[in-house]
Amino acid sequence: MTARGNRKSDSEGELRNNSVLYRISSFQYSETLENMMDRDVYSCSAGDNVKLVAKEMTLRGISSVIVTDAHGKPVGIVTERDMVRKVVAEGDICDISKEISDIMTPSPICLSPADTLFDALYAFSRHNIKHLPLVREGKIAGIITLRQIMKLRHSEPLVIIGELDQASSLGDYKKIKEGLVPLAQEKLSSRQDPVDVVTMLSLVNFDIHKCVLKEVLERQKTPPPVDFSFFVTGSHGRRENLLFPDQDFCVIMEDYPDSRHEEVDGYFQWVSKELSTALNKVGFVYCPGEVMGQNPQWRKRISEWKNFVSEVFTKQGPFTVRYMTLIFDSAPLYGSRSLFQKYIDHAYSLLAKNHNIIRQMHDEEEGMHKVPLGLFQTFITESNKDHKRQIDMKKSGLIFLIESARVLALKHGIRETSTLKRLKALVEEGVIHRDDSEYFENAYRVILHHTLMAQADNFLNRGTEDYYLNPYELSGRSQEILKQAFKAISKLQDLVGSEFGELIL
Repeated sequence: MTARGNRKSDSEGELRNNSVLYRISSFQYSETLENMMDRDVYSCSAGDNVKLVAKEMTLRGISSVIVTDAHGKPVGIVTERDMVRKVVAEGDICDISKEISDIMTPSPICLSPADTLFDALYAFSRHNIKHLPLVREGKIAGIITLRQIMKLRHSEPLVIIGELDQASSLGDYKKIKEGLVPLAQEKLSSRQDPVDVVTMLSLVNFDIHKCVLKEVLERQKTPPPVDFSFFVTGSHGRRENLLFPDQDFCVIMEDYPDSRHEEVDGYFQWVSKELSTALNKVGFVYCPGEVMGQNPQWRKRISEWKNFVSEVFTKQGPFTVRYMTLIFDSAPLYGSRSLFQKYIDHAYSLLAKNHNIIRQMHDEEEGMHKVPLGLFQTFITESNKDHKRQIDMKKSGLIFLIESARVLALKHGIRETSTLKRLKALVEEGVIHRDDSEYFENAYRVILHHTLMAQADNFLNRGTEDYYLNPYELSGRSQEILKQAFKAISKLQDLVGSEFGELIL
C-alpha cells in the first residue's frame, strides 16, 4: 500500500476517534442537567405540617423540599433558609398548625433536564437562588443546586453571565456579542470541541434575545393584552449558531376576537418591530427572508398558526421545504410555553400522517446538495475569481449534514432539534448503527470546526462574515481528515436515500 493510502486510512481512523481530534473543553456548554441532577427529590403538599417536613429534611440530609400539587407540578419550594427565617427566627418551630404553604416561596423558577449547565448558572445568578427544580412534562423530574455546579470551578461561564447580568444598554450587549468572536477563535485554535463553541454562542445569543425582548416589553405602558409566545427558529432553534446569525423569530398570540385585532395585533407588531430594531443594533442583522415578528406572516393567533401548518402539509408549493425547516427547527424564546407546545404538537401530529412531505424535503435537498469532492477525491472549489480555490464550508458541507439529520429524524417522528441529538436519537431508534453515528458526529465536528475557523479568520483579517476556506492552506493531515468528513456526509446522504427508497406512499 502506498504512503498516501496509509495516510487516508489513518485519517478515517482519526475521524472515528473524537478524542484524537478534539479535547474536552474546561466547561462543557452543551452538557445537560439530565446528567447531573439529583433524581431522588423530596416533595410534599402545600398543606403538610412544617415540623414534620423539617424533621424529614433533617433525616434525609437535604437542604430543600419541593411543594407539588396533586398532579406533581411544582407550586412552591422551601429551603433551609426559609425554615430558619420564617420558622425558627419567629419562634414557631413547635407550632404544629403551621403549614408548608405559610412559608414556601410560590411559583419557583424551574428548568428542564434538557437545559444546560450554562442555563442553570444563569438562572442561579439572575434570580439569586441556590436550588432549581427540574420539570419534565409538567412534573418534577429532579433538582440541581448551586453547590453541585460550583464544584466544577469554572470561571469562564461566570464571567459571561456576569457581563449579561450587568448589561444595561444595547451597546453592552453588542460588546458581549463582539467578544464572542475572539473567544470562539481561541477555543477552536486550542482544539476544543466545536460543538461546545456553537452551544456557547447559541446560549449567549439566546439570553441576549430574551433580555432585549423583556426590556422592550417593559417599555410598553400597558401589559400584554393576551397571552403570547415568542419563538426562534433556524440555527437559533437548533442551538447551532455560527458567529454571525441573523434574526429569525416569530410570535404566537392567544386566540382573541376579531374585534380586538387592532389592539392586540398592533401591540405585538410594535413589540416585534422594536425588538428587531434593537437586535439589529446589537449585531443580529435582519433576516433576508423577513422571518421576523413584525412581518404579519410570522405573527399570528394560535388557531391561525395551526391553519398555517395544516396548509403547509395540504397545499404543498415552492416554499414547502423552507416552511418545514422553520417549523421543526424552532424553540420557545419567551412567554407562554403552552402556546408554543400547542403549535409544535399540532405540527408533529400532521407530520405523522403526511410522510410524503418528508419525501419532498429529501428530493429537493438531495438534488441541490453534493459534497465538494471530485472523482479522485480532490476538492471541488469555486471557479470565480473572488473565491478561486475556496469552498463555502456552510453551503457545501455543514448544511448537508444538518439537512440529512433533520429529514431522517422527521421521518421517524423524532422531536429533537439539534443535529447531534437527532443523530443520537436515531441510534436509539435503531435507524443508524452506533459506530456510524459516531462517524457522522465527528464529521460534523470537523466541518463545524473549519466553518467557524474560516468565518473567524475572514472576519478578523478581511472584515467579511462569509464561510469560504481554501482547503489547500491546511496541513496535509487536516486536508485528509476534511476529505474523510465530506465522505462521511456523503455516506449519510446515501443512508437517507436508501430510507426513502423503501418508503411506500
